[in-house]
Amino acid sequence: MRRRRRAVPVVRLALLVCLLAGTACRTAGGLAPAGAGASDGGGVPAAILSGAASRAITPDILGDHAVRIGGFTPGRDATGVHDDLYARAIVLEIGPQSLALVALDLIGLFYDDVILIREELSRRGVEVGAVLVASTHTHAGPDVIGLWTPEDRSLDGSYIDQVRDAAADAVEQAWRSRRPARLSFARWRMPELLRDTRLPLAVDDLGLLLRIDTADGGETIATLMNFAAHPESLGRHNTLVSSDYPWAARRTVEEAYGGLALFFSGAVGGMMTPLGVRIDDPSTGSPAPQKSLRMAELLGENLADGLMAAWSDGPAREGDGPQFIDRAVLSIAQRSLRVPLDNARFVAGLEQGRIRPRRVDRDGALASEAAAVTISAGSGRRPVAQFACVPGELYPELAIGGIQHPQDPAADLQGAPREPLLREMMTAAHRFVLGLCNDEIGYIIPAAQWDEAPPFAYGRDGPQYGEERSAGPRTAPIIMQAFSELFR
Repeated sequence: MRRRRRAVPVVRLALLVCLLAGTACRTAGGLAPAGAGASDGGGVPAAILSGAASRAITPDILGDHAVRIGGFTPGRDATGVHDDLYARAIVLEIGPQSLALVALDLIGLFYDDVILIREELSRRGVEVGAVLVASTHTHAGPDVIGLWTPEDRSLDGSYIDQVRDAAADAVEQAWRSRRPARLSFARWRMPELLRDTRLPLAVDDLGLLLRIDTADGGETIATLMNFAAHPESLGRHNTLVSSDYPWAARRTVEEAYGGLALFFSGAVGGMMTPLGVRIDDPSTGSPAPQKSLRMAELLGENLADGLMAAWSDGPAREGDGPQFIDRAVLSIAQRSLRVPLDNARFVAGLEQGRIRPRRVDRDGALASEAAAVTISAGSGRRPVAQFACVPGELYPELAIGGIQHPQDPAADLQGAPREPLLREMMTAAHRFVLGLCNDEIGYIIPAAQWDEAPPFAYGRDGPQYGEERSAGPRTAPIIMQAFSELFR
């Protein structure tokens, strides 16, 4: 029922020594000093300006390049378009600091492309201090990475150019349309909308909402939703281009509030999925069919309804209504990363040209980035909201806890320490986790739960899904160490 109210094989011995020492494996990749500083313009609360814009990035399925859909297993060519894909952007300017948040309806986008988007904006004279570009991770959009495209085909480079241009266009328009604004937030737990398909079970069921209105409250500029369920409710046999359930979530919010709605995936690793959940269809009184457009629609509507109810009803029950912020301090910290590419499949894919080219250092490390954003308000500069820009698919155990302890005796890296938890690093009431942000390096798996070689954990006959889509077991320690410093 709708809710209306409310890469190269790793040398394991050397890795284990490194992990036990707690060094985040800096000798073979790790934190780079470039871009490491935080900036908040002196910490004086200032008026808020904001703008929002979008550009369509729907691929031409009748063009010269057949559109191979990304996600699940290879073998799906698009046969039609259910809903358009978009590049959607919000710009926030608070005092001397400014930020653009971009959501792309894509399976993922590499860091190299994010750099090119930033460079294009600089050429245009768009003076946004930080540009963070995330992918919704829809499993019904075009493959822009190469993992789902057969060897006898090439990716459509002109389409990826189109995506970058559209992202830059959306940021530029949002920047040029900024006006005085106020912010408000809400959060709500929705465990009925997702489930975990990998042991140990850990579900980050927290949905978050940022609403941006004009300063006088007369108009909504934009709304940002954040939730940790893979946009894959249409299933592996779908051949229609779609943003999946975020399509219906955004539509529902836009119809209620106006303005532009954006969706960002959260800690979707592990793996967080809406497949298998039951949602009753109010029009029939029966459960919506699995892997159907109706199921995707109801998922999106329920997510939006829950967040809007939390915004309007939740705070009101405490007698104070939504908290509106029209003056704040914006702090932004970015950190360059070097993530060792220990996945032999990824290494071979890059060498053979099956995966879209990206920078790999001589020592086999990927260049990537993590970022942290804090919005503070009041005379005491109290953090109201924080955003973690995670360059891949974070396991929820790394966001909220639940890392296997004691370790399963069959886990590969016995004695690996547990990484610090992302949401425990944050101090704000509203803690956003923006997954696949500025990169798609794959699954970010707790080192203590890495389980690629026999014997397998939990008495299984084979490995669980995950490791084959990860850069390697050194990824999580490096990224979580970066966030522990960014949010310090």
